[in-house]
Order: sequence, then C-alpha cells, then structure tokens
Amino acid sequence: MIVWLGAVVAAGFIGACGPTVLARIPEPEEPADDKLRYADLAARPRLSLWLGVVAAIAAGLVASRIDIAWLVPVWVVVAGVGAWLAFIDWHTRLLPFVIVYPFNFVVFVLLILAAVVEGDWSILQRGLIGGVVVYLIFRLMYRLYRQGIGYGDVRLSLGLGLALGALGGSEVIWGLWLGFALGAAFSIVLSLFKLVDRKGFAFGPYLILGAIVGASWSPTFL
Repeated sequence: MIVWLGAVVAAGFIGACGPTVLARIPEPEEPADDKLRYADLAARPRLSLWLGVVAAIAAGLVASRIDIAWLVPVWVVVAGVGAWLAFIDWHTRLLPFVIVYPFNFVVFVLLILAAVVEGDWSILQRGLIGGVVVYLIFRLMYRLYRQGIGYGDVRLSLGLGLALGALGGSEVIWGLWLGFALGAAFSIVLSLFKLVDRKGFAFGPYLILGAIVGASWSPTFL
C-alpha cells in the first residue's frame, strides 16, 4: 500500500510539473504554420491539475500490478513524463527530443538501479531486449510508412520498450499491440467527426496509453 501510494503521489507531482517544463521547451527552428507555441499550451487553465491527475491514475494502475517494487519508479516516470508527452503530441504532433532523450536515459538508469537493488540482472536483460526489439520495429515502420509513424514516435518507443520489457514479453506484446490498435481505432472515429486528420494525427498518446494498459493488464500471450 505504501509503495502504491508513493507511486501515485510521485507521478502526480511529476505530471503537475508539466506546464513548467513545457514553457521552457525551445520552439522548432522551422515549425509548421499551424503549430501552437509551447508557452501558450503551458498557460492553459488548470493544465497542471489535469496532467497531475492523469499521471497519478496511470501510475496507480501499473503500481497495483507490478510485483517487483523497484520497477515502480520506472513507471512513475513513464506515467508522469508520459502525461506531458501525450498532451504535447496531441496539440502539436511533435514529441520534443529535449524531453524524450532524457526520458529514455532515466528509464534506463532506473532499470539498472532496480537490477542492482533486487540482485536480479534479468530485469535489465529483459528491459534491453524489449527496448531494442520495439525500437527496431518502429524504426522499420518509419522507413516503410512515414505518414503513420513520426521519428518522435521512434525515439519514444525505446524508453517504453525498456519499461515494458523489464516486466516481461507478454507486456511488450500487449503494450505494442494496444498502442497500434487504439491509434487505428481512434484515428478512424475522430477523423469521421473531422476532429483529426487521419493522415497526420498524433500517435504518441496512443503509444503511451497502450504501454500503460499493457503494463497494468496483460494476460499471458499464447
């Protein structure tokens, strides 16, 4: 219970810091004409509250499922930073590398810490295998179909693959599949209502949501 409560509070705090971080992200050198400025997004009313709540719920779901306590901090970061990235990508169709690269690094370091403290190096081994496999899948898809996958999604897939892989192969498969399934389903529905362009919609939020659901609910894949 203490671990679960700590995960919820920590992820909520990280999520709530989103507007502060968002306001400091440098704008792209050649932004799209319709891109919203990061500072304007950061100034939206009650954004800190909403990001904090979303991150806390996501972390709570995963923390209630994880058996290895030292993997909980990994998913606290995924939930907290994932809330930022989902919001940013939804509104700008961009996943800033100044957030994604540190995110991947922190996840990797936390996996090493978990392996050392638990005395189980298979945690890191599984994470590395999951991260490499998922990254290569996204890299291949990016080469074959750039209209559906952005390079920001490729970068993000590494960190999510590391986190999912540490939990197990079933979580990697479900997290990856759910990301694609949710992205496909919602892009079709939302495009029918003219809310998104199916040829240029944000995939990051679905990728993150798929990872969260895959980590918190992943029946054995046969």
